[in-house]
Amino acid sequence: MSEPQHPGRGPWPGSHPSHGETDWIPRVSGGDPFQFSAEPPPPPPNTALSWGLRIAGLIAIAVVSGLVWSYVTSDGDSADQAGVPTVEQTLPKTAGKYQFDPHPEVAKARTDTDCAKHAYGATREFLARPGLCTKVVQGLFTTTVENREILVSVGVLHFNSAKTAGELRALTDRDGTGNVNDLVRDKVISVPPLTALSGGGYAAQQNESVVVIVEADYAPVEGKATRTAADEPTLKAVCGDALRLALEIDAEA
Repeated sequence: MSEPQHPGRGPWPGSHPSHGETDWIPRVSGGDPFQFSAEPPPPPPNTALSWGLRIAGLIAIAVVSGLVWSYVTSDGDSADQAGVPTVEQTLPKTAGKYQFDPHPEVAKARTDTDCAKHAYGATREFLARPGLCTKVVQGLFTTTVENREILVSVGVLHFNSAKTAGELRALTDRDGTGNVNDLVRDKVISVPPLTALSGGGYAAQQNESVVVIVEADYAPVEGKATRTAADEPTLKAVCGDALRLALEIDAEA
């Protein structure tokens, strides 16, 4: 029979435990308990290097932007000294639907600084104000649609400001206010029984201080007018396409 165990006491080292008892584990004495060492903190950021990279990036962006701006604005060197853009600068250079040829009797556009002289109605009165309109350029073209010849008048007016140009454009867009003469009305060519191309197709466009006005009508056949109400959509489309001809006649002026 084994010796009774005292509560709270275990067997001494070297003794053998009785049945059902566990081995005695000695206490480790001396020394500090095991400690985990923390990772060293990251070094502080190099503020000078960071700002240097930012500044270098901004300088690079500024240089690229300057090159792009110089390229874009280089096309505007041909603007006149007064700062008024030409039609060539303000109208898109795009190919059109119809083929236009200068009228054989008006191979070159006509230019005049007396804009009122080449207008009628309220439009003439407006253009007669001193200093508003600086130049008018007039051209006459022909095109053929479904074997029928169409006469196309193109007028380009240069104004002292975009505001003035807008006022003229608004005036000519209204009925009964007159318009800029075409070269038939100006009696440069004669195509009886037509006395003018007004009443057929019409289109206008403002580009800053420049206004382009186009009118068109079917050429007479054997001395007879040939336009009908059914032709209006075609004439309107021709006039809209002919706006691009302002580039050609303004370059000749």
